[in-house]
Amino acid sequence: MAEQFAVTQVPGAETGEIPPSPVDRDEKTAFIYSLVDPIWDIDTLPLTYTNSRWSAFFYRADEKQLRRVLPDCLDLEDDIVEFWYVDHNHTMLGPYGEMGVTVAASHKAGDGRTLYAGYYPYMYLTQDAAIDAGRVLGFPKKEAFIRVLEHGGAPDDGYGVMDGKNYQFDYFSFLMIRNGYVLHSATGKYDDADLSAKPAFYGNTDYGRMNMKVVTAPDLSSSEWQLVYLPSMVTKDLATAMGRPDSEGSHRFQVKPESIRTASPESINWFMQATPYDNLGHELPPKEMIGLMTFSFDLIIPAGEVPWTETYTRDATWAGAAKPYRFGLRHRFPKPIGLGA
Repeated sequence: MAEQFAVTQVPGAETGEIPPSPVDRDEKTAFIYSLVDPIWDIDTLPLTYTNSRWSAFFYRADEKQLRRVLPDCLDLEDDIVEFWYVDHNHTMLGPYGEMGVTVAASHKAGDGRTLYAGYYPYMYLTQDAAIDAGRVLGFPKKEAFIRVLEHGGAPDDGYGVMDGKNYQFDYFSFLMIRNGYVLHSATGKYDDADLSAKPAFYGNTDYGRMNMKVVTAPDLSSSEWQLVYLPSMVTKDLATAMGRPDSEGSHRFQVKPESIRTASPESINWFMQATPYDNLGHELPPKEMIGLMTFSFDLIIPAGEVPWTETYTRDATWAGAAKPYRFGLRHRFPKPIGLGA
């Protein structure tokens, strides 16, 4: 006879550290989704990431191409691109791999402020909950196969080897595949070289992060574009609540200096291509490779502010009118997200 077994208790629920399910919360706290059990609950903000591993390739790109991937409401601040991978092991969304591109930009807000930030025109992840969370907040996330490896130089304990202040892995390997195409691959060896340049936002607390969010009416009659801004610093209260007591608050992104490794351009084997489904390889190819910087870090992601919005209207009869999407819904936006005219 077959046996059936079901565990009905959520592990750790009695500790108070796990947010209650949506149906057990005050309706006023659910500011997105109906009261069901979604993939990801946005009302668990702020998100925390512990001891993730960041690997950033720095390269110069053509200014015309950089301006093309920025929304019209942003100005370009630097020609150095941060082309990064992250191995997230401990997050409130579970473990996952991620790859993205950051471009230094600024926005002149209506209240007179000039907001500086790294803008994300491309992001790829391996896990659906993190993709959903990012899209809710405006990050342009897609799903892909991502592999991040560091090895050699010391016995591999499966996570990372630290001996005092020496991070001992010597070799690196990165791979990203989507819809059967290799978008990017890089291999090489750390040589701990001094890199000739870094993106403008590295070490600069004036730079937060920005992304573009589009909220479309159910009948497709209008779409509101929202520029979302996350400051680089968190408040004293939030820093204390997240385990970082600091009288002046603290930076959201806490780098662990002892974990930094670098590689010069001569130590990097690079492959990148455009595909029928993704234009990253076409839009932002390297003009001059600067090098690779890899490090471990902790991160807090709070709710952002919206310093700019613009609403576009359209004839709702457009829905489903374009072939080959004749029998499904199709959103018509004035331009692809992240791409200018």
